[in-house]
Amino acid sequence: TATTAPFNATSSTHTTMSSNTSISTSSSTAATMPLNTTSSTHTAPNSTSVSSNTSTATTTTPNASDNTCTTMSSNTSISTSTTVPTNPSTSTSPSTASSREKRHVTISSTVSDVLQASPSKLQGDTASKLMAHLVKARETAGRLEVKHSQQGRPRIFTRVTGGEVASTIASTRTKRRRSTEISDLTEGVCVGSTGAHAQAVATLASMTKLQQQKLLEDAGLTASTPRSGTALAIKADMQLPWSKLRKLKQWLALFGVRLESEQVIRATIASSLPQYSPKELPMVHKSGEVTMVPAVFLPDLWLVVTHYLELFSSKGLLIWHDVIPENEIWLKLGGDHGQGSFKYCLQVANVLHPNSLANTIPLCIFNGKDTPVNLETAIGIYRAQVLEVGEKTWNGKKLVFFLFGDYEYQTTNYGLSGSSGVHPCLHCLCPKKAMDLPPSQRSPEASLPRSLDTLKAHHANFVASGARLFTAKHHGNVIRAPIIPIPVANAVVPTLHLDLGIYLYLFEVLLHEVRELDRKMVPLTCTSPDDSQKYQQLAARHVKHRLCQEEVHQHSTTASNLQQQLNFVVFHAQQQGVTSDNIEAVCTILHSQWKKAVDSEAERTAELATLQEGIDKAEKEKDVCGPCEASIEPVLQSYNIQRQAYHGGAFIGNHVHTALKPPVIAAVSAAPVEVARNRCPELLPDAKAISERHGKLVESYAKCTSAISHCRKVSVSAELTSGSFLVL
Repeated sequence: TATTAPFNATSSTHTTMSSNTSISTSSSTAATMPLNTTSSTHTAPNSTSVSSNTSTATTTTPNASDNTCTTMSSNTSISTSTTVPTNPSTSTSPSTASSREKRHVTISSTVSDVLQASPSKLQGDTASKLMAHLVKARETAGRLEVKHSQQGRPRIFTRVTGGEVASTIASTRTKRRRSTEISDLTEGVCVGSTGAHAQAVATLASMTKLQQQKLLEDAGLTASTPRSGTALAIKADMQLPWSKLRKLKQWLALFGVRLESEQVIRATIASSLPQYSPKELPMVHKSGEVTMVPAVFLPDLWLVVTHYLELFSSKGLLIWHDVIPENEIWLKLGGDHGQGSFKYCLQVANVLHPNSLANTIPLCIFNGKDTPVNLETAIGIYRAQVLEVGEKTWNGKKLVFFLFGDYEYQTTNYGLSGSSGVHPCLHCLCPKKAMDLPPSQRSPEASLPRSLDTLKAHHANFVASGARLFTAKHHGNVIRAPIIPIPVANAVVPTLHLDLGIYLYLFEVLLHEVRELDRKMVPLTCTSPDDSQKYQQLAARHVKHRLCQEEVHQHSTTASNLQQQLNFVVFHAQQQGVTSDNIEAVCTILHSQWKKAVDSEAERTAELATLQEGIDKAEKEKDVCGPCEASIEPVLQSYNIQRQAYHGGAFIGNHVHTALKPPVIAAVSAAPVEVARNRCPELLPDAKAISERHGKLVESYAKCTSAISHCRKVSVSAELTSGSFLVL
């Protein structure tokens, strides 16, 4: 294939572009035309010839001037002919001929000579000019591929504009253009945009943490936006109210972390949860005033139950705890009053932590006290729904309802007058007086269990008798119909409230015995005069306080006896023939003795108050309690158990649960023993007796409450019915 490009009388360069991989060149010189002083470059893409032959010849026939023609095609070989004409009328001197010969050898070397020459032997700027010529010819194609061999990978040459201005002071437009060129170059080197992204990640990962942070700060990208749903997950997992979530968002914003707005979070909740219905309800206050208060409801109980059961099932969270029958789903309904509002909630028992706040679903919330009238107004709408849902099945499983809440709420729900009535028990008809007797000594009527039927019958009899409260004791103390008709046998025992009271009592018993041990230990364990004085003063105050109490009681008894004698003399002496003078003399003596006893009682009572004030002040001082009592507090703190500064030093629920664990029971019981062993071996037997007694007591109760809390039957074993446990 041959391509011929004729030229005019001016010097011109003709270039045809293609993707050749090897180049051959031939050159000749003709002395027929003068060398023109003007030069022009002409690109003729349409003059390209393409052939599949193994060789391509290109011939250029100039008319009257210096011409250079290069043609490139997709063949493996390219031939280029270059003719340099000379002016025939011009004489040629030896120096001129030598100069032309030198120019022919260095600048006008043929492409074939360049290709055959070693790269290290290329002289002058021949290689750079040739490369510039080829690159300029390929600018419209965007890149130039060159293979050194058939087996080697091609080297891609891409145009990158050199700059005279550093990017630190360059304009935004210049930086944007340079970024585009670098991006194109990276995609070419890394084979596509995906490869360029992977390379950028690798480059960022190869930097140090400080370099990464500096790079992000300089780019203004320090703010981090977690994926959608993170804020809602934080709120749910950490159980945060909206106010605390707002504070957390403000704090995270200081470190460049941006969470979703509250509007987006609420929209997500609204789209994924059942919709609450707002309403105003008439509520009765303590003063008897009736006002309309706001309330919210989930009106359809069946929809709520199926929604959460499907959700738990899809996540694989439904379990049966080795207690729940395989064909049943246990649901708990209950409520509690706090912070000025009453919350009526649903819990699914077939999950890992059925009592957790995360598993608590509010059904109804209203601002008001949980009085019987208010509860009937608010949650009475669920009475019929509980009966309907209880008759349905979900995925072939029966739905069973249970009632939970504190004892006051449970008795209110089932219509009882309260825990202070003659029949205070929710589960049986045992009178309050019979509760002090062993079960074997109670009457058969006292062991009759309650049920919805007995509650209904007792309420009907109460209404028939006139519905007068003083007659409630004759009707099982049932004065109202049940609000939510869940079987009485399914009312969950409020073990938390039992634990709070009973454990506090057991702990106070331990402290009482330990204080007595400290009083015995005071004169034996003082290691310094200061400590001995503190302990001795406190012990002396207690002894003096006890003696003063005995004296007050003695003077009070004496004054009472004298008063009775004086009354006897006044009303009965005359009937026995005693003269008035003698009666007056006796009355004077008795009155004087009575006045002396009363004055002594008043004096000792004032002294008793002063002693009590001194004891209270001394006990508030630091390190004034005995060593055995002081050893218990560090043990409690090591398990993060703290007594409250109010409510008589009671414990909170979670702390009681921790205190009822076997390691904690053993540690608390052993604290006085270690003190006695180290400071007073004489009292070691007494300390061991206290430790064993307390440990057995608390361990027995822990087993009992654990069985109740985990739906296990409580077996009446010898351990529970013998020894100190019966002291309760």
